[in-house]
Amino acid sequence: MSASPDALAPPDLTDRTKVAQDKARVLREALPWITRWSGRTVVVKYGGNVAGEGEGPDEATAAFAADIALMRSVGVNVVVVHGGGPQISTLSRRLGIEASFVDGQRVTDAATLEVVRLALLGHVNPWLVGLIAGAGAAASGVSGTDSSLVAARQADPALGYVGEVTAITPTLLCGLLADGVVPVVATLGRGGDGTVYNINADRVAGAIATALDADKLIYLTNVPGLYEHFGTHASTLLSTVGVARLQAMLDDGELRTGMVPKITSVVEALAGGVAQAHLLDGRIEHALLLEVFTDEGIGTMVVPEDVPDGTDDPGAGGCR
Repeated sequence: MSASPDALAPPDLTDRTKVAQDKARVLREALPWITRWSGRTVVVKYGGNVAGEGEGPDEATAAFAADIALMRSVGVNVVVVHGGGPQISTLSRRLGIEASFVDGQRVTDAATLEVVRLALLGHVNPWLVGLIAGAGAAASGVSGTDSSLVAARQADPALGYVGEVTAITPTLLCGLLADGVVPVVATLGRGGDGTVYNINADRVAGAIATALDADKLIYLTNVPGLYEHFGTHASTLLSTVGVARLQAMLDDGELRTGMVPKITSVVEALAGGVAQAHLLDGRIEHALLLEVFTDEGIGTMVVPEDVPDGTDDPGAGGCR
């Protein structure tokens, strides 16, 4: 006996069922990526321009913390490195300390260094640790001055207590990662004579990624990614770009001042063995999950020259 026509007709799905189906499709797409990235190491630089002032997280900031917690829960080893430029500037104004910049870098005298330490260690770092912990992942605040994590020297006498990274000792980070904890790193460093330096967070993130032999280095910024011919009618968002093109952009002066340390650190990190780097818009909710656990991804992905465009093949990063 043949089935009646009514029995063959597809069911009339409710809105609730359709929403559930969409979630199931997302899980199906994410599962292979979750399996692929379990046990891998990802360094995420969270920019101060994305973080806001901390009176209460906006949706994108709360989503960032939830993304970090989810990545940790499925076995990804995540290190968060944060800046705090806007927060330092706000605190400086409140204390009546005038900020000064040279080529986009903050001049850091003794008084400004104390403001930097207070803003990073007393505000931004514990705030991010609290958000990530509240989202369900164990997290620990770390300063670059802890356990010789970030060794530094003075970058330029004209900038005062501004440093550049000379070495990374990742023992502290490796111990935390082995215990399933997310390290949240404030970017101060210490010189050989004990002097504390304020260091560009982009450069610290790249150096830490290199020291950990990370599989991904991700910069969350307040722009959609890297643009070619930025500021002209031919401006184009680059979805995938090789290191040689980035170096050419640096050499030709094509990049805005704020993008230079990011791209410099990306070039150095990939030269040092980091498998991939990404520039993402941190204002987009769940930008991290969209990049790591979906087929398409967002923003700009940077790959070594010997990796074909669009390839997303993690290496063998992590603490040894």
